[in-house]
Amino acid sequence: SMRKAQYVLGGGSARRCQICYIIEGDASKRTVHGGNVGRRTWFQSVDDVENAIEKLPSLGFSVMRSKSTLDTIGILAKVAQDVSWKVNNGNIDVMYSYEQFLSRVKKLGEDKGEPPTDRAHQNPAPPVVVNTNFMSSTANAATAAAAAAPSTRDDDA
Repeated sequence: SMRKAQYVLGGGSARRCQICYIIEGDASKRTVHGGNVGRRTWFQSVDDVENAIEKLPSLGFSVMRSKSTLDTIGILAKVAQDVSWKVNNGNIDVMYSYEQFLSRVKKLGEDKGEPPTDRAHQNPAPPVVVNTNFMSSTANAATAAAAAAPSTRDDDA
């Protein structure tokens, strides 16, 4: 689960890890016969989906919204650029390979990774700032192209 992933990556209860959900599209435009979102058999209304999204910050996860797949690609490119810069400048350390990470998550008991009760670990900010209200498909393509280019930041930035 995402909670266990946050526990492993964040050093246990110290929660030095940030996990962000990217919500793509408008749930009200994804309704199927019967008014449910997604598959009819999931029995999730638009209100159910929006309420679940609203609860994520109180559970220790940040939320970013995206209008489309192209917007999501632009967001992911910005996040990848930011993480790459932080790794290259010693701000964060890569601790596990993907296989090591999965192994550690699978070994955790069900008692690990509970939602945070300390307000210091609730309502985290997203990893990068993205104003989806003003982003267009053209802007996202430019964002993705710029993010894919090597970073030119220096250590003083």
